Amino acid sequence: MGLYIFRSSSMYDRPAYTPEKAPEKLPNPDPHNYVINGIEKFVGRFMILDVTYPDCTNYEGRKILLYKDVKLRDLEEQGSIDPHFSDNKDFHSPIARFEPTLDGLQMAFTLAKALMENV
Repeated sequence: MGLYIFRSSSMYDRPAYTPEKAPEKLPNPDPHNYVINGIEKFVGRFMILDVTYPDCTNYEGRKILLYKDVKLRDLEEQGSIDPHFSDNKDFHSPIARFEPTLDGLQMAFTLAKALMENV
């Protein structure tokens, strides 16, 4: 028996995932069904992305994601944006996620700036 508090809930880490098998309404977002609300300026090697997942039920589907060494083009080319953390090397995964508020956005900037000082 063990604790699974660090287990990934990313769709990328589930075997045989296809968008066709996804249910209509999810508490977790469908990584293929998203709208990019905004991309914040890069803070060095870090990108802050504001995304809405229309089929997601929590926080009205809105997520603020922090990526390291990833450009928007990289995410668009992979065809999906999963807001969950993943070890799957075939997909880009955020390094942090924040509540979708102005405070959450400020925290994302603060973390990116702090990480830039240590990278």
